[in-house]
Amino acid sequence: MKFLKTNENTDRYIDNVFSVVNAAKADPEAINATAGCLYDEQGKLFTFNCVYEAEKNITPAQKAAYATSPSGNRPYLDAIMKFTLEDRVYNHRDIIASAGGTGAIFLAVKTCLNDGDTIIYPSIAWGNYKNIASENNLNVLTYDPYDLDEMFARIDEVKGKVFLIVNSPCQNPLGLSYSFEEWERIMNKINSLDKEVILLCDIAYIDYANDDPKKYFKLFNYIKDNVLVMLAVSCSKAFSYYGQRLGALIIINNDPEFIDLYTNLASRLARTTWSNLNNAGMINITSVLNEHYDDYKKELSEAKKMLKDRVELFVRQAKDCGLELYKFSDGFFVTLKMDSNEQRDTYHRRLIDNHIYTIKVNKGIRLGLCSTPLKIVDGLAEKMKGLE
Repeated sequence: MKFLKTNENTDRYIDNVFSVVNAAKADPEAINATAGCLYDEQGKLFTFNCVYEAEKNITPAQKAAYATSPSGNRPYLDAIMKFTLEDRVYNHRDIIASAGGTGAIFLAVKTCLNDGDTIIYPSIAWGNYKNIASENNLNVLTYDPYDLDEMFARIDEVKGKVFLIVNSPCQNPLGLSYSFEEWERIMNKINSLDKEVILLCDIAYIDYANDDPKKYFKLFNYIKDNVLVMLAVSCSKAFSYYGQRLGALIIINNDPEFIDLYTNLASRLARTTWSNLNNAGMINITSVLNEHYDDYKKELSEAKKMLKDRVELFVRQAKDCGLELYKFSDGFFVTLKMDSNEQRDTYHRRLIDNHIYTIKVNKGIRLGLCSTPLKIVDGLAEKMKGLE
């Protein structure tokens, strides 16, 4: 195609998520389970009081100013590192700010993979992995997220550098969270390899997981020299800060010189991609973590309970009426199991015709219970079962 780079994907881009979201908003009778954002019981976007009260202290000059560096304001980076790792990782590490979790994944892929390299991610997954792979001309291998042996088989298929994405805990869209023992298996496999291995952990929803979701982080202290661990962090979910587009990429490796080299080149990529990030947002999140942390943790606990109540009700009622779901652990979403994508498409259309809006995924239908008040969740499984 003239004027464009070679092999540019010129297929008409249609974002299937936003198109269904907009259709739901236009339907006054809609049961809208499309959103990937947390809503309160009144059906309004949930926000943390401590986050938006602190934001009132940001001056116009701070809002107007550029950030101090393409890699992010250092106080923000330090606060996010401490908040995320909780002193569980003492291996060499550093951090760079990103445009949300998506930006973190973009930085990781763009800096580590060449055209034609292979990326491995779950067969049922966040749709943007596929888009990122396509835009970077990558080969794709997928694995059943419930089958670690299949994950390991895909790793063994790669002749050169391994780049593996694991989205856990609170996987989008399945709500899957690997146990510590499963993480031990994953890390043992990675450490057994004699080639470069990059493990990208997408932890966008980790703050909504139960029990001790960061226990496995300690395994990153025992990686081999040929292993690079990256954590894609999102402020969108953690702080209900979706539109501010803040996140971070944390990198962990045994070689401090490599860490320094990597953050330098990632900073250059950030500079040439988004120049720099939301200065006021970084100042605000730093303030929340350093000065209002107890208030934040209290509000987060309340938000998690609200979400847990909805999920437990839906899962219980789905079981009672025979609506088949993929195994769920934690998170914003549950997913109905479909035998084929043809069956999924037919069923998805039937749901929309009956004012129930959901998101299609590979062999599944994703429900954003994060955005569905409890009074609407009650009885929803039975309604959906009746439309099969």
